[in-house]
Amino acid sequence: MTAPVPGNHEYQTAGAGGYFDYFGAAAGDPQKGYYSYDVGAWHLIALNSNCASLGPADGCAEGTPQNEWLKADLAASPNFCTLAYWHHPLVSTGRSIAAVKPFWDALYAAQADVVLSGHSHNYERFVPLNPDKASDPTNGIREFVVGTGGKSHELSSATPPPTSEVRNVDTFGVLELTLNTTSYDWNFIPSSGGTFTDVGSGTCH
Repeated sequence: MTAPVPGNHEYQTAGAGGYFDYFGAAAGDPQKGYYSYDVGAWHLIALNSNCASLGPADGCAEGTPQNEWLKADLAASPNFCTLAYWHHPLVSTGRSIAAVKPFWDALYAAQADVVLSGHSHNYERFVPLNPDKASDPTNGIREFVVGTGGKSHELSSATPPPTSEVRNVDTFGVLELTLNTTSYDWNFIPSSGGTFTDVGSGTCH
């Protein structure tokens, strides 16, 4: 049932060995940690945003094997809708990670629709964005940061950027996505006793 991507804590063990041993083939090639698959009408891409941990020969930068694989995978997909996910968010109130911008460049060029990330211990939803983190309602990619799995909450004194539509820093829970033929619906479901929710929908490019 799980199609995982590694986070930074997985690499506290050399080569994220425990992670790849646990998930096995579901996690992809243990030397890479990135792969893709289809769900209904959607193409889903799992990427490894632990750029430095992959070593100088691979990573997130333009021209590295992962980035070249991503562009080729996008070019080969006939699917109308595309969702990608990895651990470190391009934009988040307090914890943006610039190293993953080449992912966004490739996805934006291919007219991808949704990106999911974690890392920040909170929930945040952004307007559709271009690779420069600016609002782009026509061709932009909508990012959800969902770091609400239960470890802790993270409060940031940073002011949310104007592209941040919804942010919550005190509720654990999960994000349920319904992937329709040419659109998607989202619903944040709080853990028991929580009251925060976020519900909406978007259309594919």
